[in-house]
Amino acid sequence: MSISTGMKMYNAQLSPFAARCRLAIYAKELDVEFLDMPNPELEEEFSRIAPMHKVPLLVDGATIVPESETICEYLEDRGLGTPLRPGDAAAIARMRLLARIGDLYVMEPMGTLFGQINPVGRDQTVVAREMALLVTALRWLDHYIAGPDYAVGESLTIADCALVPILFFFDQIGPMFGEADPLRSFPKAHAYYKGVQKHPAAAKVVAELDAALRRMMGS
Repeated sequence: MSISTGMKMYNAQLSPFAARCRLAIYAKELDVEFLDMPNPELEEEFSRIAPMHKVPLLVDGATIVPESETICEYLEDRGLGTPLRPGDAAAIARMRLLARIGDLYVMEPMGTLFGQINPVGRDQTVVAREMALLVTALRWLDHYIAGPDYAVGESLTIADCALVPILFFFDQIGPMFGEADPLRSFPKAHAYYKGVQKHPAAAKVVAELDAALRRMMGS
């Protein structure tokens, strides 16, 4: 049974950052209303409360929380639902490190590569440079992931909430640049990405991302 919160979250189904928050919300079994953007009917209110104009954005009464990492930490600090933060300092540090590597060193080159998906006008110099950065970042993740079912320890944490959407997009972007199975070069990350989807919250988010990507691609 879900936990009533009275919260709402401005959401975008294909955003890896919104997906991170949805995974945390599902894992905690929280009842949160999702407001899917863009939506002209919501734009005036969203612009008023979100000067950064970015999703996700969590609204908890008078409290407005932007940025996905901050939202996940806020839900933890509110003590809602199943804890997604480990119990010891070393594991918490590893959890935050994995999320940070994902955000800073995987998502940034991957974002540039998404701008190069169309072969028409593709800059191979940019592709080669960003692919090299991406491979380096995945090696770092491969080193620090505990696995095979969870990124840290024996249960789902905020690290998993961050990594599941990131690895979904990494797995999708490879074939667009001629790499049919991009995770195969990173055995721990590869095993982890399969293993973590045994958790129903992770599986649900992967299915949502897949459906949203197919809609975007028109398939």
